[in-house]
Amino acid sequence: MIEPNGPPIRKGFSIVDSLERSARPSLGWRANWLEIAFVASVSLLFSPEPRALDEIKLQLKWRHQFQFAGYYVALDQGYYRDAGLEVTLIEAQPDTDMVDEVVSGRAEFGIGTSELLLARQTQPVVALAPIYQHSPFALAARADRASNLHELVGQPIMLEPGAAEILALFQQEGVSIDQLDIRPHTQRIDDLISGRVAAMSVYSTTEPYQLRRLGFNYNLFSARTSGIDFYGDILFTTEDQIRRHPKRVKGFLDASLAGWREAITHSETAIDLIMERYNSQKRDRDSYRFEANESRRLIRPDLIDVGHTNPGRWRHIADTYADLDMLPRNVSLDRFLYAPNRPLVDPRLLTALAGSLALLLLLSALTWKIARLNRRLTREIVERERINSRLQEHDALFRLITENSSDVIWILDVARRRLEYVSPSVKSMRGFSPEEVMARPIEDSMTVESWNRIAHLVEAIETQQRTRMKIDFAPRVTEIEQPVKMGGTVQTEVVTTPVLDESGHPVKLLGITRDTTQRKVLEAELRTRIAAIEAAGDAIAITDVQGYLLYANPAFAKQTGYALEELKGAHTRTFKSGRHDASLYADLWQTVLGGRIWRGELINKRKDGSLYEEEMTIAPVISVKGQVDCFVAIKRDVSERRSMERALKEANRQLSENLTRIRLLQKELAEQTIRDPLTGLHNRRYLDETLPREFARARHEGYTLTAAMVDVDHFKRINDTWGHPAGDSLLKSLAALLQERFREGDIVCRYGGEEFLVLLPHTSIEICLPRADWLRQAFGNFRMSYQDVEIRATLSIGLASYPECANSPQTLIQMADAALYQAKHKGRNRVEFMPSEAPES
Repeated sequence: MIEPNGPPIRKGFSIVDSLERSARPSLGWRANWLEIAFVASVSLLFSPEPRALDEIKLQLKWRHQFQFAGYYVALDQGYYRDAGLEVTLIEAQPDTDMVDEVVSGRAEFGIGTSELLLARQTQPVVALAPIYQHSPFALAARADRASNLHELVGQPIMLEPGAAEILALFQQEGVSIDQLDIRPHTQRIDDLISGRVAAMSVYSTTEPYQLRRLGFNYNLFSARTSGIDFYGDILFTTEDQIRRHPKRVKGFLDASLAGWREAITHSETAIDLIMERYNSQKRDRDSYRFEANESRRLIRPDLIDVGHTNPGRWRHIADTYADLDMLPRNVSLDRFLYAPNRPLVDPRLLTALAGSLALLLLLSALTWKIARLNRRLTREIVERERINSRLQEHDALFRLITENSSDVIWILDVARRRLEYVSPSVKSMRGFSPEEVMARPIEDSMTVESWNRIAHLVEAIETQQRTRMKIDFAPRVTEIEQPVKMGGTVQTEVVTTPVLDESGHPVKLLGITRDTTQRKVLEAELRTRIAAIEAAGDAIAITDVQGYLLYANPAFAKQTGYALEELKGAHTRTFKSGRHDASLYADLWQTVLGGRIWRGELINKRKDGSLYEEEMTIAPVISVKGQVDCFVAIKRDVSERRSMERALKEANRQLSENLTRIRLLQKELAEQTIRDPLTGLHNRRYLDETLPREFARARHEGYTLTAAMVDVDHFKRINDTWGHPAGDSLLKSLAALLQERFREGDIVCRYGGEEFLVLLPHTSIEICLPRADWLRQAFGNFRMSYQDVEIRATLSIGLASYPECANSPQTLIQMADAALYQAKHKGRNRVEFMPSEAPES
């Protein structure tokens, strides 16, 4: 602390000690003996007797992890033992019911969820303190099976006991619990990854780390996004425990919260403890770090003391359950929230006071004279102690502020132009110790240019001191550059305020110096980024969480047709084209409000009413509190590109159709080259291409190949008598009969004129003879009506086969033709086959 007209009090100097030493009278050996006797008697009365530790059990919610770090630290640091407790921690299994474990007496304390409020309606549970101010419960869903909660209807979902807030989330979103296919929780994320379930309840402190490390694509739904903000990991016990063991309950709670404060403040040390003693899940340190950081975000030790309970918050939770028909309306919270009945006076203190009183009565005869002499002195000491206490409080407060501030706080004696106080943070800022800085003139603490900026203020104060003129001195901010001990300078910002004496004249200058180097770098980076955003070809906009524009770059204005002045404060619905369903916008908002990036394409509307297509990326900006502050949207007009893509797609479609038509025409032309146009049968060309392959296959595989040469008897007479159309009709009828009689694998060809040839693989002469004779008879019985007349005709058929009659394709045809000639020569209307003597090929 700095006195008004003197040097600063040295560190370690105690004004109270000085006053006590100067004011205490010499009472002699009798007064000292009395003091010793009094203290000894009181100490004996207050000394606690050693006692055995109470053995109690705490039922955890799950297996060992950072979620329970506070209890590990309380054990390790002896907080429980100091409270007279021997605590055993019990891990939970997937089917463990925490409420039943505590109510049944198998454990004295447990860790539950806000669902304790539901259990309270039938069980005597009491909530002691919530560790997590915000519940870590969330629902992880496979991204390929659900982008919103409605898509989970009818799909298998794993929910663990105590996940009532997840059910409340579904109901809040309009999904009835009866529509859900809820499965028992196995506590294995493999069930989600393998697809056995579409979604599962998770802790945001653990499973997301595992899923991200595996690269698994998922969506995370939190009840907090729908206004269902519950407590998490609530330490609880029973009414019976509080009634029978109030001190034990209070001691256990205080020790647990002390352990949690230590674990959150020194998380790395807590992780060391878990890795050494409690790593039953064999997890790595990075996973515990992730869990610790997420836990700190949910516990909020920077804003709220660990374990703080707000009855109004519990009323909100009860009302939320009531709104969702999970609790009666206005359910009582009496006796559910822990309210320890602390005695006004400790009985031990009463006992000690009674003993002390008796001792004082015994000694009163010896001390009445001393008391009368000391009464006046005591009043003086009390008053001095009161003054010194105030001085010490101010001194402690000043040192607390100055010695723990990252800014440098200093006091300048204007008359001497010397610094009479500099806070220790100058060491980290400039490398000089406070003593080194105070030993040199103030001018040496800054560059010449910087001194010129601040010298006029010092000179004005000096002028006022000499002239005693009234001058209005207001606090001011000045940027100065200060030398660093290791070389170079540091950019700083100085706030100066004159310190006035009793008459209102300035005598000193109080300054606060802040290192602005990093801020200058950030400001330079910000200017660069702003310039880049302003010059960007893509449209960039920033909106608040309701969708109102906070910023738009020139490209955005050009793309939408609005002036920049018109865009500020406009809502994004201004650009809606009406071309998209409400579900698309609902999915977009759900994604970004959940803290995730949304990518997609939209059709939007310009100021003139014309439509354009744009690719869009919307990224949420998350604050240090973990909340969405605003959104940054990057847009690119792809109307022309999409138009070209559609034109190209249409051209490709037409080209594909044309190619298909060409292939069909080619196939048709190919068919025409091997088909007889009159009968539709294969022609002589096809036979010439096929016969060598069939013959080679028959020879290679060792099967019989028979050729049947078929000819219409006296066909010329039919043409001459009734004309060529009649002959053509007769040939068509014969072709139809051939296709009907022979197998699919047989090859039927029009050989030329009225001659037809049939190749029959895997068919011997013996098998072919009856089939050929059936064909002959069927055609002979056929009557063709033509121009009121009936036309009849007969067939002559010649058969030859490989290997009996031929050893080459050419000889096979020759032998079949020779057999046909033989049938003609023997009178027609018959079937003949060649003998086994094959001619030379």
